[in-house]
Amino acid sequence: MSKNPIFITGRFRSGTSFIWQLFQQLDGYCAWYEPLHPQLLSAIEHVEPKQDHVGIDDYWQTYRQHAEFKAAYSMQFATQQLYLEATDEYPELEAYIQQLIDLSGSDTPVLQFNRVDLRLAWLRAKFPAAKIIHIERNPLQLYHSQRKHIALAHRDEAHYWDAYELMPWCHALAQQLPFLLSTEYRHAFYPFYALYQLSKLLAVQFADVTINLDTQVFHSDAFIQQLSTVVALTEAQKTQIKSMSHVPELPVFDDALTSELAAIMTAVDVHLTATGLVDEFGLKPLRSIKQRHAAFWPAGQNHAQSTAALLLNINQLNSELTRILAENKSLKAQLEQMSAAAKPSGTEVDAVMNPAEDQESEVVSDE
Repeated sequence: MSKNPIFITGRFRSGTSFIWQLFQQLDGYCAWYEPLHPQLLSAIEHVEPKQDHVGIDDYWQTYRQHAEFKAAYSMQFATQQLYLEATDEYPELEAYIQQLIDLSGSDTPVLQFNRVDLRLAWLRAKFPAAKIIHIERNPLQLYHSQRKHIALAHRDEAHYWDAYELMPWCHALAQQLPFLLSTEYRHAFYPFYALYQLSKLLAVQFADVTINLDTQVFHSDAFIQQLSTVVALTEAQKTQIKSMSHVPELPVFDDALTSELAAIMTAVDVHLTATGLVDEFGLKPLRSIKQRHAAFWPAGQNHAQSTAALLLNINQLNSELTRILAENKSLKAQLEQMSAAAKPSGTEVDAVMNPAEDQESEVVSDE
């Protein structure tokens, strides 16, 4: 089987986990789940699959089988140089990705990313033999999926730090894309949709195939044919893949919310057009785009180093919190077992040990 790697890319909650799962269960592929996760090492030890990732029982099996990956991994890959052009250099990230490819042995490497969609030009330049599969989703459904874990009172606050890294991305990219921190729109959908559109623009230029989760997975089997254009699949494999499809219960948005978000989409599209990004992003260097459309590009604040240090510290704290929460749950389970064996009711234990069950989703972004 060909050694040429397969890169799966898309925004958080777009369906990249589903595509990764397909390859994980097929013979001849070595599938790596989110190798740029900022809490990867603690996640391998403590994080179990989300309930809505149907059919996935272990994200991390490949890492346990190839522990050598740790030598090249860095937490900073998740927040440092999130936007890369073809001529940029990031030798540490390049070496890490190459190591995962090499560790895959004779199997075809499959790397599922949620943090390279603004690095596709660089990825294509550094790994020209790779096949890039981009996953996209209806932006309203995607926004809901990324923010549904947040209390309703804070769900649309742009500066609320959610489990899917909207604010970290905005701060990490503020030097190149300062409008992501604009105070003109305080709704979280504004920077969310701007990133969504920029991701889509780069995918048009550099992905080998784009799969729409809604129309080609949930409502048809067209994604199988899409995959077949970049991967040689047997009829048996196509049948196996088809059996893995799962359509979740999708939310229905009321007219008022739809109108509000549609207005924000229009505002974002107008802004991206004025800045030259709609026509030139991915085709020309960002520096030259800014020069030709200077009136629409406010100077970015020079806080790149301080922001990088802050985001690194946050990820380090989140890794430790992931471990603490996992150990807390384990301790609670042990105490409940002991209590059940000693008496009929575990009420007293529950009163002592009752951690918030949804805190982990705020800390660990399971893609």
